[in-house]
Amino acid sequence: MHTAYNIHFLAFICLVFVCLQPAAAVPTLLGSRSWLPARISRWIDGFNRPQPTRGCDKPTSNRHLNEDTQSFVPKEEERPANEIPSYVLDYAPLVHLYSGEKFWPCDIAEHLEHVTPYLNYTQIRATSEHLNLTNLDELNQYNNGRYVYLTSDDNVEARPDWLGGEKNIPDTPDEDATGGGRLAGHRNNAHQQRPLVSPNEEQGHPILGGRSSAPAVLITVDKPGNITDAFWFFFYSYNLGNLVFNIRFGNHVGDWEHTLVRFQNGEPTHVFVSEHYFGQAYTYDAVEKIAGTAKGKEGGMGKGKGRPVVYSAVGTHAMYATPGHHPYVLPLGLLHDETDKGPLWDPALNALTYT
Repeated sequence: MHTAYNIHFLAFICLVFVCLQPAAAVPTLLGSRSWLPARISRWIDGFNRPQPTRGCDKPTSNRHLNEDTQSFVPKEEERPANEIPSYVLDYAPLVHLYSGEKFWPCDIAEHLEHVTPYLNYTQIRATSEHLNLTNLDELNQYNNGRYVYLTSDDNVEARPDWLGGEKNIPDTPDEDATGGGRLAGHRNNAHQQRPLVSPNEEQGHPILGGRSSAPAVLITVDKPGNITDAFWFFFYSYNLGNLVFNIRFGNHVGDWEHTLVRFQNGEPTHVFVSEHYFGQAYTYDAVEKIAGTAKGKEGGMGKGKGRPVVYSAVGTHAMYATPGHHPYVLPLGLLHDETDKGPLWDPALNALTYT
């Protein structure tokens, strides 16, 4: 059986487009369930929006207005456009995968070796000529890729090894280990995985999450108000749908999920998770964190800081801020996701980065 996943492939492209949109104001308390294509940013954009100076001196190029105190504070130092800010990795999310998961994170590059593009049910590329990360954009020549979908070359019901991604289960780190590795340079080169280094070794920070051989995808977007949005995308080769009255709905090949961490002036302020029923956003202080895993800007931990912890639901991989039972759409919990404190994945240890 050949299974298509045009919906999720196109959804990822749309999400990348959303990432590049400017900030827009929203209420301070988050939790809106507005329609997703109205832009994810509407849930979280525009917090601490700069206000007119109202008689204050005009800020210089290296200062910005602190809205709370109406005073000017130094602006974050300029950095190369293709460089990932260090604080994005310091506060990267840690992901609890489900303990009973059957379909683990996968490498999108390997996935492309097992799928063939189709347009209107017609194969448009030889099965022997698989696409890769450097030429995947060639599909945009077909009406901007609108009706193109990628189909598995294998019978997915036979559960080929590449579909389950078992080899990508995060390592179990030694509790006494230090270092842990980060992406060297944090430069924009999304077609190669970076060599690992251990910049935290001198600080003696313990490894807290395991490394998966399946890279996450990190996209950072700078916005007005000294805001940086860090989108962490997670790819799975297969989505196992949930059961309703013992009938399974929603199986499909190719599954993108994501978590966003918003920063202002280099400090984390909000977290968005792609849970079912249009996602959910939280203030940074509201989410679970593992304390002591990120350093404050002055070299010590900021108040209430730490890396955010998120949860990947079994089968569907929808993202949640808490473990447990998560009903959606149908009444009485007939349709629901399940999360728990399974293997802890640190996506900052292996990622493809874009700016």
